[in-house]
Formats: sequence, structure tokens, C-alpha cells
Amino acid sequence: MAKKLGFVLLIGCLVLSSGQLVQAYEEGWISLFDGKSFDGWKANENKDTFSIRDGMIVVNGSRSHLFYVGPVEDHNFKNFELKVDVMTKHNSNSGVYFHTKYQSTGWPEKGYEVQVNSTHGDWRKSGSLWAVQDIREATRDDEWFTQHVIVWDEHIIVKINGKKVVDWVEPENWLPPSGMEGRKISSGTFALQGHDPGSTVYFKNIRVKPLRSKPKKREGGWIELFNGEDLEGWKVNDENPDTFSTRNGMIVIDGPRSHLFYNGHVNSANFKNFELKVELMTKQNANSGIYFHTEYQERGWPAKGYEVQVNNTHRDWRKTGSLYAVKDVREGVKDNEWFTEHIIVKDKRIIIKVNGKTTVDWTEPEGWVPPPNMSGRKLSSGTIALQGHDPKSVIFYRSVKVKPLPSQAKVSDKEKINVVILTGGHGFQREPFFKVFEGHDDIEYTEFQLKDHSEIFEDVSDWDYDVIVLYNMSKEISRKRRRNFVGLLRRKGIGLVALHHMMGAYPQWPQYRKITGAKYFLKGTAGDRASTYKHDLDLNVHIEDTSHPITRGMSDFQIHDEGYKYCGFEKNNHVLFTTEHPDCDKTIGWTRKVGKAKVYGMMLGHDSHAYENPNFRKLVARAIRWTAGRLD
Repeated sequence: MAKKLGFVLLIGCLVLSSGQLVQAYEEGWISLFDGKSFDGWKANENKDTFSIRDGMIVVNGSRSHLFYVGPVEDHNFKNFELKVDVMTKHNSNSGVYFHTKYQSTGWPEKGYEVQVNSTHGDWRKSGSLWAVQDIREATRDDEWFTQHVIVWDEHIIVKINGKKVVDWVEPENWLPPSGMEGRKISSGTFALQGHDPGSTVYFKNIRVKPLRSKPKKREGGWIELFNGEDLEGWKVNDENPDTFSTRNGMIVIDGPRSHLFYNGHVNSANFKNFELKVELMTKQNANSGIYFHTEYQERGWPAKGYEVQVNNTHRDWRKTGSLYAVKDVREGVKDNEWFTEHIIVKDKRIIIKVNGKTTVDWTEPEGWVPPPNMSGRKLSSGTIALQGHDPKSVIFYRSVKVKPLPSQAKVSDKEKINVVILTGGHGFQREPFFKVFEGHDDIEYTEFQLKDHSEIFEDVSDWDYDVIVLYNMSKEISRKRRRNFVGLLRRKGIGLVALHHMMGAYPQWPQYRKITGAKYFLKGTAGDRASTYKHDLDLNVHIEDTSHPITRGMSDFQIHDEGYKYCGFEKNNHVLFTTEHPDCDKTIGWTRKVGKAKVYGMMLGHDSHAYENPNFRKLVARAIRWTAGRLD
């Protein structure tokens, strides 16, 4: 009886000591709050805002911040996972800062804030990476939820109750939101926020797991695409998602047909020239494959790109190292032994090696006709996919690493897309804007500053541009120049890329809206109110059409830009991407046809915050190629 009572008391002690309990059941996690004191924590300006009750930190009072200053990692965290259990009362606001440092007063200037807010008036709700990537879906007051923050190098993930709400990578040369210059990845401590006297928030089970840096580039420029822990950066299609799992540092494939596509941030999941090395092992009678230059599709065998075979003892005669149905080999390697498949793609040449031995060295010929029923077997660019072939096939992948390569072939002047960029009528930041058009081997641009009513269209008899980029806000254009402009599109099929303030150009020309697909109303009319604009918006962009060549393979992203509201849009626009910001119209990216011409329109593009966003740069380059007929 005494032994049994002692055991019950021991369990009771574990339950009561929430910090110790966390350490007991979660390997690698370290408690930062002991549930009974502020040991290791330091409050700033209004210390009474923070108190402890029943194993919880209670936040209620005037603005104040509670900084971790304890011994774990010497309170300086770079890569980590942080889990905090939180509960809010009605109309309460708080936040969890990371990569910050102690300051005696004011809102922390250094580091990022993860929002805590269920019903407060601020529209940014719990889980938002405040003013960087925000969400509107709220948690519930008076219910505990877990906020999970993961930081690996430049990659930030936020989860609420296990659901990912933020997945963001800080871009190179990141420009933080205005007035928040400290919003940058670095290293630092954590802080809990006391926001205002009307807010009451509870925190408990504050625990951290320090992480090593993500392997970025290995020796020789290799980048690992599989983190060894989960399928972060990969997307399983809808067919049979349970076919893929991770175990002991491996991707395990075991189940009905399904495909796992890389959709992470390396090269924006779009590879043209590259080397790929994969370490894998097959069980008996197993079949799999590695696709490249492919794209995500919800079900079926991938239609786009080439497949490199994985098969040592399956009945299919095409064995490991085959370029499937194009250049096949009959000799495999052994089951139950790790081997390396090495794929090299340089322009039109494909080389495959198995354990260092070349099995395929093939160059795609000019005018290549793919095998029957495989029309997508062509070199282009795209992502990488792993194949789950059938329920009897079991395969293990333990490393998938890539080395992007530069193009081998120079683009001749005749092959380059000749672009003319029209400016005038609206100021802009010239140097960062034109950098958007630089660094592309296949794009050559010329700026034409309009001064006299769109004089470039006065005589188009010797027109030699492939694409027109409208970044002007000119007011006048004569009837002759209108006809010439329209003729270039309708009859010659000259591509048109229309950006940002071009929506306000030519207010007295009704057909202009039908050409570009949108109009900014400088003045209200009987049927339309005047449009409005607002600077410094953080727009969450949702890709509506993930199959269009311009947006193919892209994920939702955030951009800091100017937004327009109450604009006019043509009903027959094909919408590519949208936003839900209250100060901006929903449609912000679209395409349309004008005669033989392809037209791309985009509201985005006010200043360097937009120009330097890698997604903006990608969209502009792809739009130029698509409107020029070079991307399909």
C-alpha cells in the first residue's frame, strides 16, 4: 500500500510541475519557465503587468515586455523550435518575440513578433508573423492553444495547434516594413508582450529546442532537399498521400501509386540545368522513379518531364539508371543495398550515373518527338518528384541533393526577347526597378521615356520589339498612335506586360481598359467611384491558377507594396492571383488575349519593396517569356 501511494504521489508531482513534465515527455525540449517564479526572466517598463498564478504567467496591465535572460543557450537563440501554450481573454492582444534583446521601454525594436490575438481589434490574428506574413483566421478566447515557432536559418514557420499558418523565407537583401528596421533574422532571446491594460493573456509550458543550422550548400555547391526529419519542402499529390512517410532519416515509400513533388525554396523549385544525387535502396520487386523538369499534378503518372528509373528486380525490364522509354538499360544493382543515382542535365544533354558508372549519355535532338503517349517527355525546366509505383514496392531515400548549374549554351542575339519598357507620367525608383529586368540571359530591354503623347507609336513600320512593358502613366495618345498600338497587338501579336500605375494611363481612351484588362479611375463617374490607393500594405498573395505557365509551381507569398481599390476590371480576364487585403481590390494579377497578342496585367510594382521581392521578379520574367511565346 505504501509503495502504491508513493507512486501516485510521484505522478502527481509530475503533473503539477508543468515545466518538468514537458521535459519528461518531449525529447530535446528544455523548459524556460518553472511554473512558480520569474527565474531567468526580466520585465521592463511596467513590471506589475506580469504575475504568476497556478503555474501560468498572467499578463494584464500597461505595456510591458518580459524577456528571457536565463542560462539556456546563454539566452541567445539562432535556430530553434519554440512551443508556448497560450490562452486569451476577450479583446486581448499579446505577442511572442524572437531574435530580440532586452530594452528598458517601448515595443521591442529587434527581431520578429508572432502575434497573439483572437478577438482584439487588430485584424492580424494569432500566428501572424506581424506585418510580414499575416493571417486573419482567429483562435478562440478562453481555450488553450499551442503556438509553435520554428526558425532554421532564413526559414520561419509558425503553427497553431499543429496547423501551419506561416511559412516564410526571409529573402536576400530583405527590406523590413517601414519603421521596423529590426525585423531581420539574426539571433537573440525571446520576449512575451503585455500589450495594453484591457488585455489579459495566460502563458504556460514555455519550452525550446535548439537546432543546428540547416545544411545549405555542401562541398561543391550541393544543397540537400530532404531535411532528414519530415517532408517539409515537399508536396504529396492527392492520390494516395499515405504512400510517403519519414522514418530514421529516410523517406519511406510503401503504398499505392502516388508522387512526391519538391515545392521548397531552393531555386524556387524550378530547375533547368542541374546535378541531382539521390541515395536510395530498394526492396525485392520494388519499382520507383525520379522525375525532373516536371510539375505538380494531383493524380496519375506525371505528364511533364523525364523519368529516371528505379528498379532492380521488378518485372519491368527497364532497370535502374534508365531514362525511361527514351534510353533504357537492362542491368540493375542489388536490392537491400544503398546506391547512388546521379543525374546531370546541361541544356540538351542528359547524363545518368549509378554508383559512378554512366548508364545514359543522351542529347535531346532538334525536333525531338517523344515516345507515344508521352508528349511531355521534353527538356524545359521544372521541379523534381519521387514516385510511389504500386502497393508491393518498398523504397527508401535517405538523401536528395541538388547542385544548380548555369546554362552552357549562350543565347544568341536573335534568340533573345527584345523588350521595350515605356516610362513617363509617373515617378519611380529607377535603379532597383530596372534590376528586375537584368540577369536574364534571354531578355534584353530598352527604356523609352514617353514625352510627347506616346510618340513611340507614331510610326511602327519597322517595329522590332517582341514585348512592350507598360510602366507609364501617360495621359494623351492620338488616334493614329492608338491605331498603331492596337495593330501591333492584334495583327503582329506583340506581347504586352502591363504593370502597376499603367492602370491610370490614358483616362480618355475607353479601349485601353479592354486592352490591359484594368483601369484606375482618377475621377469618379456616374457608374464608377474614384479609385483609391494606399502605400505600405503587406499583401498576402494567393495563387488562383497554379497550372498557368506564369504561376506554375509558385506558392502563396507576401509582398510589401501599394494597393489600389475600387478599380475596374474586365470580366473576361483570366485571374492568376488575388489578395484579401481590405485596402486593395481582390484581383491583382491576370492575363487576357487581344487579337494575336498575349497580355499580362499586374497591380503590383510600386517601389523597391516590390521590385526586390523574388516573386515579383519571377512573375515579370515569366510574363515577358509567356507574352513573347517562349513559355508554355
